[in-house]
Amino acid sequence: MMKIKKSSLLVVAGMAVLLAGCGNHATSTNNTKTDNTPKTETVKRSQNDQTQAAADQSTANANTATDNNSQSNQQTTAQNNQNANNAQTKEFNNQAQAASYVTNQPGYTTGDQQGLPTVNLGDGITGTLNSGAGQQMLQWNEGNWSFTVRASAVQGQDPTPTAKQIVNELQTVYLPAPQNHGVGTFDIATNTYTLTWQKNNKVYSVSGSSPSDVIAKAVNAGKNE
Repeated sequence: MMKIKKSSLLVVAGMAVLLAGCGNHATSTNNTKTDNTPKTETVKRSQNDQTQAAADQSTANANTATDNNSQSNQQTTAQNNQNANNAQTKEFNNQAQAASYVTNQPGYTTGDQQGLPTVNLGDGITGTLNSGAGQQMLQWNEGNWSFTVRASAVQGQDPTPTAKQIVNELQTVYLPAPQNHGVGTFDIATNTYTLTWQKNNKVYSVSGSSPSDVIAKAVNAGKNE
């Protein structure tokens, strides 16, 4: 009877040890899983942070590129505007050569146009009308400036309205004062408009798409002489 009890006790003790071992293993496994979970989340957060940082950097680079392009476009536009408003300049050996260059430009007259029909252009200014070879040229002088409006008679063009417009505009807008001579040619037949004037041994010239445009460019160029 004592042997049976001892044997039973041994069996019970062995089972207890076995169960205890299984419990420890389960606890160890659970601990392992518990330890792995925060590590995994940390890795995910790190990866997400890196992805977001890369996206932010890409956006920043794109914004920088856009800003650079915008600045470059603005600089190009400003340079184009400056070039459009600046006059072309020719420099001669002396003042006489520069003055001669201006007086030899098409459309220049001395104002002595006797015998030709006259046209009242307003503000006390009278022009002379020279017709022939399918064209009409209306010419007048203001100070050291000589102006000519050319129109095509074949196309039925009349130079008078354009000449009156120019005379009226020059009452409030002041062109550069030529030292000796200046010439303005307004060719409505070819839509070509130029103003050329001389100071010392230099000749300045601007072109425009309309009478008002070329006048505005000459005014701006005169400020930079």
